[in-house]
Amino acid sequence: MKNIDKIFSESLKYFVQQERSQRSFASKVGISAPYLNDLLNGRRYGEDQTKRKIATALGYPDRHYEDFLDIGRIILNGTSVADNEKYTGPSEEALRARGFLSIDYSERLVLDSENLIPVTVEAKKSQAVVHGPTIRRSSNAGLQAFKVPDESMEPFLSKNDLAVFDVALNTPEIIRDGQTFVVCLEPDTGQCTVRYLSWAEKNKTIMCLSENRRFKPVVTSITDVTIVGRVIWSTHVL
Repeated sequence: MKNIDKIFSESLKYFVQQERSQRSFASKVGISAPYLNDLLNGRRYGEDQTKRKIATALGYPDRHYEDFLDIGRIILNGTSVADNEKYTGPSEEALRARGFLSIDYSERLVLDSENLIPVTVEAKKSQAVVHGPTIRRSSNAGLQAFKVPDESMEPFLSKNDLAVFDVALNTPEIIRDGQTFVVCLEPDTGQCTVRYLSWAEKNKTIMCLSENRRFKPVVTSITDVTIVGRVIWSTHVL
């Protein structure tokens, strides 16, 4: 394998490891899952055009391609990417140039007096960063990141997975079966969680469903539930 192929492969592995599955990653970057597997295992190397296409899909277009390869070089040198100076605290401008968005972060999913979850780390200092084109957003306005608080949505969402919700998507009118929301079912404590929402009786009674069968469904009046926002993105935290 050529040196550049090895470097590219290591950069690619770094991003794949942050995705829930190779299949979802392959779909994100526009290649087939078998082809991705071949790239990762050195059975195929990929043309330069293909490499650049993948890097672009991950937020490293054109002149930023070398930055993508630098990740592989860092790994091959035995250094942690997270600890490397070049990749700690990139500027907001650099992130935006690559299509990435820093997201306001909330340490706890607890409502305040205005039925909002307070932001504890503002976007410019947040380590929650997502690829804008992937979530179909050009701005971080109205987005908040958080860690999944419990096991109620496993295996779809694991405890401590990083997720992002849109605070503008918080009205009963937008509820569709199968969509995931941040909701508060405990008005006394303000504690929020993540649940599927479905109508039991349109505009009156709502079902709050968990992926994990150990957590029983909750059926309640829509007036007794606070919908904080819809989850639009998540990633598994290793």
